[in-house]
Amino acid sequence: MNNMLWLSTGLFILALLTSKNRTRTHKSALLGAGCIFIYVLLSAFYIVSNYFTGEGINDAVIFHLRYGLDGSGFGDYYLIIAVGVGLFIASLALSIFYYRLVKNDVFEHHQKLKHIISIVALIVSFIVHPTIRFLGESGLKSIGIENPLSFQYSFSDYYQDPSLTSISEDHPNVVYIFAESFEDTYFDEKIFPSLVKELRPIREQSISFTEIKQALGTSWTIAGMTAVQCGIPLVTPSTNSHSPQGNSMSKMSTFYSGAVCMSDMLHKEGYKLIYRSGSPLEFAGVDKLYKTHQFDDIKGIKELKPLLQNPGYQTPWGLYDDTLFEISLNDFKKYSKSKQKFAMFISTMDTHHPYGHVSKSCKAQQYKDGANSMLNAVACADELIARFIKQIQDSPYGKNTIIVVGSDHLAMHNMAIDDLMKGERRNQFMIIDPRATSGKKVENVGTTLDIGATLLPLLGYEAKLGLGRNLLGEEASLEASLDHFDAILSAWSKEISRFWEFPKIEQDLVLDTTKNNLKIGTTLYKFPILLRLSDNLEVSPFFEVKLKFFETAKLYGYLHDYHADNAFLWVDKCSRIVTLEPENNNSVKSSNKFCYALGKLGGEITIERLNAEKKLTLDVLNQTLTLPYEDEKAVRRREGLTSIKEK
Repeated sequence: MNNMLWLSTGLFILALLTSKNRTRTHKSALLGAGCIFIYVLLSAFYIVSNYFTGEGINDAVIFHLRYGLDGSGFGDYYLIIAVGVGLFIASLALSIFYYRLVKNDVFEHHQKLKHIISIVALIVSFIVHPTIRFLGESGLKSIGIENPLSFQYSFSDYYQDPSLTSISEDHPNVVYIFAESFEDTYFDEKIFPSLVKELRPIREQSISFTEIKQALGTSWTIAGMTAVQCGIPLVTPSTNSHSPQGNSMSKMSTFYSGAVCMSDMLHKEGYKLIYRSGSPLEFAGVDKLYKTHQFDDIKGIKELKPLLQNPGYQTPWGLYDDTLFEISLNDFKKYSKSKQKFAMFISTMDTHHPYGHVSKSCKAQQYKDGANSMLNAVACADELIARFIKQIQDSPYGKNTIIVVGSDHLAMHNMAIDDLMKGERRNQFMIIDPRATSGKKVENVGTTLDIGATLLPLLGYEAKLGLGRNLLGEEASLEASLDHFDAILSAWSKEISRFWEFPKIEQDLVLDTTKNNLKIGTTLYKFPILLRLSDNLEVSPFFEVKLKFFETAKLYGYLHDYHADNAFLWVDKCSRIVTLEPENNNSVKSSNKFCYALGKLGGEITIERLNAEKKLTLDVLNQTLTLPYEDEKAVRRREGLTSIKEK
């Protein structure tokens, strides 16, 4: 557990011990009980997050809270869920117990000193708490406070606009295996003797990279995939009022639509793009990532399950890897026969934390005495991946296929984490090129951001890809050339978040009541939605954020904070929207249907019920921008929005 959490906990206990005689009034007892409840809740959040990530609260936690957890393998997390619930109950119990404490044994001449110690310890315990520190740093970003490093290191000086130029007539196919958490550390014979047997000789004949570190914003599956495909880390859209970004990705129809990725460029070169996964495509927006960036054939467990002989043969996360590889091999042969260039990306699941899962077809059903389930899964994955590689190599199409094996990220907290921490942890990255006559070990320092830029030249192209650099070229990676690279990436988060590219309105808006979505150009957004309109009709979308186990953030809460002159379009249930003009909208007041409101809080607002498809023309939207406004109207409307908050 984080040393700062231990320090914070010690100080908090000191604060409790020195304040126990100050519960003589209901007010002081209630204040103390509230502090206990909040403190234990913050600690529980950190402990549960740390169990998943091994790094406490990080961007992966925030991403999944904001994007949702649908498709997660909850069956693997019953214990930690129970611990989380237990800590929540404990926080309530401790709060009630403290509240009921009464004055016991008072040493009057020490009361002043004890009071000072109690207050100081309490304040410092919260200040140094890792959850508070993370939330504080996030808060500074959200209100637009710039990191000084963003001025010292300009993002535009290091980001290379993606480009692809053919330098060869030879453009082989590629099969890329995202091996779930299968990091390079598992190859360390001193820590895991004879664990990886089958892949080791394959790696010795490949181009193997031994110094692939983990950069900020690349430490979970969807982020690792984004790093490889796009050469940029995954940054969630900012929620601050000065940013052109919205507050949730889960209701967006696109994923990093402003970024040009490896797949986008390969698509233009005539490659067919294929993705196979044993998990649900909806998990963390994987389907949106690949659909946005030109993949033609995307299949997860729902699409592949009809092919199973035994539909019940699966893990809490999805299909076993032996099933996935069998299906993928058939698809590989099918696409190879078509003679069209293709790139197939496969995402495995058996080595997913915390326990791993062993496919039935593995000869190696256990590692050593079989006591460690994760190492059993790694031994099985080693066998399955090696078998799949050999099947491709032995096929008639092997000589025209480059195979890549890479971990999507370093392993998170799992059954083998204590042993993993003994090594110098690096991501797995090997390229098996049938044209190579011998293996090559590359010790150049890089991250998964560099993988796309390194792979594309082997496909016959001169390439640039975002923050990535070719680790086989002369230019050093940013990880190698910039000190404190993670801190610099954090400073660039505002610039990187712009790749979500919320569009400018350049044609009529369409409100579709049959599908309950709003269309801006080719991008779709689900109702309910709130759009803030800038002077040039660039939009900032806000959505209702539904977090697991947390209260839903409603749109009227965001609208309440708008300035009197902010033009907006709000689509929501009519019963909410009429709070803006309650005296003039009795006809829609009780309606459970959708309405829209267009205007300014301090000016004229048009409210209509959506009974059919509605178009809002550019002329109407531009007229809204020029509406006069007054603060008095805005105040009255905010009072109406406040009233539904209180309900």
